[in-house]
Amino acid sequence: MLAPMSATPTVYADESNSTGENLLDPAQPVFCAAVVHIDDHMARQVVDDVKARLPRGHGEPKYTSLSKTDKGRSALLTAFESMADATILAYVADKQFMVTTKMVDLLVEQLAHETGYNMYADGAAVALANLLHAGGRLMGDADAYDHMLYTFVGAARRRSRASADDLFAAISAYQVTTHPEFSDVSEILGYTRAQADDIIATIASGELLDALDPAVPCLVPLCHEMGQILGDFALVHDESKTISRHADTLLALHELPDPARPGHLMPRLAITSITFSDSSAVPQLQIADWAAGATRQWATNLVTKLPDPFAEKLKTVVEPWLHGGIWPDLSCVENPRRLG
Repeated sequence: MLAPMSATPTVYADESNSTGENLLDPAQPVFCAAVVHIDDHMARQVVDDVKARLPRGHGEPKYTSLSKTDKGRSALLTAFESMADATILAYVADKQFMVTTKMVDLLVEQLAHETGYNMYADGAAVALANLLHAGGRLMGDADAYDHMLYTFVGAARRRSRASADDLFAAISAYQVTTHPEFSDVSEILGYTRAQADDIIATIASGELLDALDPAVPCLVPLCHEMGQILGDFALVHDESKTISRHADTLLALHELPDPARPGHLMPRLAITSITFSDSSAVPQLQIADWAAGATRQWATNLVTKLPDPFAEKLKTVVEPWLHGGIWPDLSCVENPRRLG
């Protein structure tokens, strides 16, 4: 007799502090995506328990509102303690660092690729992004560096607010302020005008969408990891225009070339389907909202270093969830991987 087939598990995903391609909003420096696997009964019970602890008429218990009151914060901590059996993963992005990584990806790496050098394969792309991020303001005029980043974001968005001329004027203005020891690092940006013209035209044409948005780059590693834990699963995401636009690509990721492994395809994501729903109707999405919000608040405190007692309390809760991030790591600068 054949054993009954087990149902495909369902994973729920949400984001916190999504500003799309506007990566330099000073009020929201960190993006977080979270995925949750928790059974229906536990999810309903956890959400109902949180609602019961709140004043009447509070409305949907979103993380942003809960984290602003003593009762809400207490309810969140109690909820997190009660979900020891749930599988929760989170992935963060330092948005300002992501701007630097995108400058390297879209400009410098393309220049290197045209010379036959793959900066992804040996870690050089990550090393350069970290070096620019760490030294940009220290080794040159900070205002000029920030203006260069803002101009790049403006130029790299589809409804471009800045031209390639604006971008390279900003690059040149920064370059003349850099310390001689750093100019060899920063001046490489000045050689990428042709690549900038190409990528800006590609973005303007609509051929490349959401080039700066962290939503997909943060969701992909979470789905890879959840696949290692659960095997194939169905994904339910909170309403997201970005994820919706790229759903077909996520489902067929294994058909695309892997830039870090020339001649190989990307690994398959263990997603069987992607659907969208509203957290007000799905308790697991409500929990994914809390997980993303809590991780984002804790990570934001690392960036701003401003006093935040609740973020400090969240540290022991969210650290086990953290699966990685688009985050500065100076250890990458000293030792990019050598090939051969």
